[in-house]
Amino acid sequence: MSAKSSNVLIDLRRSYKDLTLSQKRIAELIVEDPEFVAFATVEKLASRLGVSPSTIVRFAYRVGLSGYPDLQQRIRVIVRTQMRPSPNSEGSQGSGAEHLGKGTIARSFVHDSENLHATITRLSISDLENAIAILLKARWIYVAGGFASEALSKYVAVQLGRMSGRVSTLSGDATTAPMLLDITKDDALLAFSFPPYASRTLQIVSAAKDRGASIIAITDTPVAPVAQQVDVVLATNVSGIGLQNSLVAPMAVANALLNSLAEQMEESTSRYDQIFRMMNEWNSFLLRDDDD
Repeated sequence: MSAKSSNVLIDLRRSYKDLTLSQKRIAELIVEDPEFVAFATVEKLASRLGVSPSTIVRFAYRVGLSGYPDLQQRIRVIVRTQMRPSPNSEGSQGSGAEHLGKGTIARSFVHDSENLHATITRLSISDLENAIAILLKARWIYVAGGFASEALSKYVAVQLGRMSGRVSTLSGDATTAPMLLDITKDDALLAFSFPPYASRTLQIVSAAKDRGASIIAITDTPVAPVAQQVDVVLATNVSGIGLQNSLVAPMAVANALLNSLAEQMEESTSRYDQIFRMMNEWNSFLLRDDDD
């Protein structure tokens, strides 16, 4: 098996914008339900998508493969290494929320738990380690997110500021354009982008890419609009049972990145201690550290 077999989803992400509408639907189904594609006949896949089998064969050639069997084999490798339990599996039944009944509150907790579990199984350790490496070597880290995800971006920026201080948020207001002019190839951008996708976040990503920055996206799918322009995509499940997206899984991914950075940034512990010593002197907290 060639090295490309482990990167079929990355290849889809990079070529997504150049695909036809029908081919994009095939790519999206591969990302959303790889187990189905891995074992479905070409006729069954075509029937589900409402396209002809020849469209699927042309899609395989379009993304650089030798045909539909080649595509299936590469997806099977991914399915075997990132196997997800079905919604009816034993893992989802023992959710720990049984004592909350069967109403909306219980369903919300169970759904968030399933989102988190599905996200963990989809994530690649190499992608996570690449994201950490980019952030560690960056001269300056910029964090961006629009609408609801702006809260995530500000949380991450606050925590990064406590570790290194080399961080700025790009919120899309009047301060953003001047900061974008200062971005260089030695910097990194961490962008949060979820449906229906803030257009300003995509514009910020495009500007940072034009200036040579390394970019990490935490988004919902490897073929999201922002994904075609970034170096690393960390895909998270954000479907909700209400009117809003669920940001539990993206927050968990952000926390994983922060925890790893805190462990590897030499100055983080000393800086953190100095910050909280100063805030203790200002009586910022009800619970003070009396050891200082």
